[in-house]
Amino acid sequence: MTILWMTWGISCALWLIVFFRLRFFERHIPSLDSTSELPEPRGGWPFISVIVPARNEEAIVGECLAALAAQDYPGYEIIFINDQSTDSTLAVAEAALKDCRFGRVIDGAPPPAGETWVGKSWALMQGVREANGDWLLFIDADVVHHPLTLRKAIAKATELGVDALSMFPTIHCRSFWEKMIMPLFATLSVLVEPLDDASHPGRRAARLCGAFILIRRGIYESAGTHAAVHDQILEDMALARILKRQGRRTWLTYTRDLGHTRMYEHFRELWHGLSRLSLPLLRYSIPLLIFAWVAAVVGTLVPWIATAAGLVRLDWPLAGAGIALCVLTRRAIQPVFTVVRTQPGYAWLLPLAAVLYCLAATRAAFRHFTGRGLAWKGQAYGVS
Repeated sequence: MTILWMTWGISCALWLIVFFRLRFFERHIPSLDSTSELPEPRGGWPFISVIVPARNEEAIVGECLAALAAQDYPGYEIIFINDQSTDSTLAVAEAALKDCRFGRVIDGAPPPAGETWVGKSWALMQGVREANGDWLLFIDADVVHHPLTLRKAIAKATELGVDALSMFPTIHCRSFWEKMIMPLFATLSVLVEPLDDASHPGRRAARLCGAFILIRRGIYESAGTHAAVHDQILEDMALARILKRQGRRTWLTYTRDLGHTRMYEHFRELWHGLSRLSLPLLRYSIPLLIFAWVAAVVGTLVPWIATAAGLVRLDWPLAGAGIALCVLTRRAIQPVFTVVRTQPGYAWLLPLAAVLYCLAATRAAFRHFTGRGLAWKGQAYGVS
């Protein structure tokens, strides 16, 4: 029982850290929303090139492009790149931008023979070559934006004087599996590279959200463009690290209404998505993977184990401590549920979500270290 009390104490300390960190983010990192009061840029509104790559996104790309075509912004262009889709993504995109005089559709070519391009970086490079903007905005094709998104983003970037602004969209969850896993995924996403550290010029943490990266063109080119991160699955974080090393100012935030997405519709997509993202977030490290398993057990299973053990042994102090820790766990991540639009009751399923996440990371590690590569949307990527 002594060991159980010790692990209870470690679990309690872990969740208190999560509780206070997320409350700190709530108080000190304001969201960027349609109601945010922002001044007009002193030099006027710069021209923006919005670059949208897509691979097999036929279900949502039409809505995404229609929302971009309806932006309340004086000067911008939309460049859509079909990244070798095998469904009707290209046809849907052409129909969506048919009447948009500032929209272009590019049927992307495969990467040059002998070169390794991972994920969407090659598609983005093809879009950049066609871009005319002073600012570049890289957007995922599964995100739908509010009409004021461009105006608010540029106004905030110029107000802060940053070189790059990035934003987490709101995540819509509909299925059981999404509602179970996405709160944990969102929590880990903001804690692995904390938002405040990522935006602080004097700290090593570096992070951008690939779903929305607004960057000055000259700064992007001096960072080496996406060619500099062509072999990275998490190209957004790799680009952020380059910008930080160069001393560039970046700002990372989230929004409640400027952009929303549904990341995974089916369990199969969710499983492959976790497998693709979990291991890179752990930096392809076996020690960090082992630590993740230990944290999953201590952080999410120990509260329930302590409760059950206390009830079985009629050890009421232990049972009460276990119940209190279960409640703390739920309260700790409550702010995340407003971002992922999910009922807080799904916090009770954190143990299952944590085990699923670790299983996905373990599967990814097996594929990576056996040379099979990390798979996504029908392609397998081997990353050095």
